[in-house]
Amino acid sequence: MPAEPAVYDHYRLTDGPDAGAVFRVVGVDADGEAGVTLLRVTDTEGNREATGDLRHVALDRLDRAFAPADNPDPRFETPDYLAGLLLVGGIALAVHPAGDRVGGAILAIGGGYLLWRRH
Repeated sequence: MPAEPAVYDHYRLTDGPDAGAVFRVVGVDADGEAGVTLLRVTDTEGNREATGDLRHVALDRLDRAFAPADNPDPRFETPDYLAGLLLVGGIALAVHPAGDRVGGAILAIGGGYLLWRRH
C-alpha cells in the first residue's frame, strides 16, 4: 500500500459484512497521518452503487482492513450508451413536427428493449 493515500485512490474492504465493497478516498487529513475519508462506490460484488456511505478510517485500520483496488468499471458499457441513444433519438424523431412518428417509435422501442434486456 502506498505510504500516503491520495484523493481518488481506491481500496477494497477485506473484512466484515461489507467485505468486497470498493471505496474511493475523498479526503485526507491535513497532516496525512490521522486518517482518510472514504466513499463507498460499489456493493460487495463490485457493482457501482451510489450509496453516500462515508467512512472516516485511521491509517492503521486502512492498512489492516483494506487492500488497494482498481477504479471500478463504469456502470454503463458502450452497448448501453448506444441503446440509450436509440431511445432518445427515437423519441426526438417521433415528437418532432417534421419527424416520422412510426420510425421514431420503432427506434425508441428498440432502444428501450435493448436496455431492458441488458439489465
